[in-house]
Amino acid sequence: MNEQDAIQQILSELDAALPAEVGVRTAGGDMEATPPYVVVRWRSDRLSDENGANPFADFTRNGSGDATGREFHQYFEFTADCVVRTYDEGDRDTYLDLIDDAFLPYEYDSSAFNPDTADWRVGGSEPRSNPVVEPDWYEGGKVLKFKYVKRVSQSADTLTSTTNNIHADL
Repeated sequence: MNEQDAIQQILSELDAALPAEVGVRTAGGDMEATPPYVVVRWRSDRLSDENGANPFADFTRNGSGDATGREFHQYFEFTADCVVRTYDEGDRDTYLDLIDDAFLPYEYDSSAFNPDTADWRVGGSEPRSNPVVEPDWYEGGKVLKFKYVKRVSQSADTLTSTTNNIHADL
């Protein structure tokens, strides 16, 4: 899994969980948008000490068992801050609850989201006030966090024969 996979799947899950009139997007370019909508602000932080800090995972092998490369693992923590903006306070709370319902099952079965994710934590809902624009709209948020592994493969030539014999008496 990589960052693009993570954010695209989160956006897809939000789009499926929320009513059709609620827009879903990542941060940036939303200045002209009008509520209701959800903006996902995200970040991905490398966990350099995860799994002993050794990126080597395994050798990749072909069908006959010959090593054809190496696989490395990088571990990350993904944080998605889902910011809900609505004109109605009740709608804000309803949408935050729908987000909770959509992502809470991954705390118990992270492989349902992606087999490369683990340690899901769905944060509590919180109202967030913006004194400049309130009471024009209501804002609330929910933070999603999980760990994931990014797999990097490096190919290599397979050793198929030897050209030098080693003499046992030397």
